[in-house]
Amino acid sequence: MLILVQRWRAPSGGPAATPWPHLAAALGAGLVGWLVIGRPDPAWDEVSLAVITGVILGSEAARSARVLSGKEWAGWATACGSGAASATWLLATPLPFM
Repeated sequence: MLILVQRWRAPSGGPAATPWPHLAAALGAGLVGWLVIGRPDPAWDEVSLAVITGVILGSEAARSARVLSGKEWAGWATACGSGAASATWLLATPLPFM
């Protein structure tokens, strides 16, 4: 939803550059999230889902959060939160405490 709002409010023009630093932060946070939830054995079909949701969508949401809020830290927080949360796709149950 955040990405859609930012795209709707953005001025028309060419596509924005890929947020590479946010992409790297989301990937690193996904690795940290995987370590925090106990390093479950990944099924390769679930790894692609975690990468798509956590890294790609997370970096786009981070760019949108930074643009909409006007604060640099909002982008970093969104990238790290999305990356870490994407590691839960690798669990056998929906949440670690279930």
